[in-house]
Amino acid sequence: MKRRQFLLHSAALTLGTALAAQMTAAQETKKGLKLGLTTYMIGSKWTIPELIEFLPKSEIFGTELRTDSKFTHGVELDSPKAVRVETAKRFADSPVKLVGVACGERYDSPDAEKLKKSIERTKELLQFCADLGAPGLRVFPNDFQKDVPQEKTLEQIADSLKKLAPTADSLGVELRLEAHGNAGLLPNLAKIAKAVNHPKVRLMLNSDIRDLKDAGLSANLEMVKPYLGGVVHIHELTSAAHMEAKFYETQFAFLKNAGWSGYCLLEIGDKPDNEARFAEIAKQKKRWDEIMAII
Repeated sequence: MKRRQFLLHSAALTLGTALAAQMTAAQETKKGLKLGLTTYMIGSKWTIPELIEFLPKSEIFGTELRTDSKFTHGVELDSPKAVRVETAKRFADSPVKLVGVACGERYDSPDAEKLKKSIERTKELLQFCADLGAPGLRVFPNDFQKDVPQEKTLEQIADSLKKLAPTADSLGVELRLEAHGNAGLLPNLAKIAKAVNHPKVRLMLNSDIRDLKDAGLSANLEMVKPYLGGVVHIHELTSAAHMEAKFYETQFAFLKNAGWSGYCLLEIGDKPDNEARFAEIAKQKKRWDEIMAII
């Protein structure tokens, strides 16, 4: 390559990186709710370069990577330091922000040794997030146990998170407890978060139809409002049950009125090929735009 060609090529690369950074910055400063994608399940067969290429075409600029599932993007706890650094750089140089990592660690087991291992592994995953430049780690509460009082399980989950909070704080990573499992109803999560009382231990909505139960969606959301983290999970916006209940209209309006500004991450089923995947994301994006226009 001649010197002039080399200089032009280098300038183009620099300009491309700068434009990508500007696009990311523009998305980050955008107030309010932003649409994103978690790679469980529809992104499971995409590499990191493919995620970075495909998502902006659907006007999606934030993604959460699912780990511990051997997905194609290959973001795993056993990834060496060099891979972590490369992944962080890829996202930093792109218009797509890595908004979190999702794992399956949980703190409900009555087996003391199993619980201890989960806590220690979570510490490793928090460091993993810091290496990747991911601002949050999703974890589960998860289930009530046979012959164990429910309050005891909730206390155990809270105590586990208290042990993890200093590590999360020192690394600058949110530990996000998602509404998941039969212990993961929103009123229970509010109890846990209140007991932990730490700014780096946050709650994560899962947009579950069961959030309509008991006091109702708005009241349940009000319970967890002080503890919400930077992302929530959403599912098929076109779900008949959610549409009939106006679930997403209510939840999104609540978040908007609360001044919450973060990513609503699509967690939708995979499709057999990219054409079908793009069509499904476009369908969900269309419904998202319709809801955003009326709230």
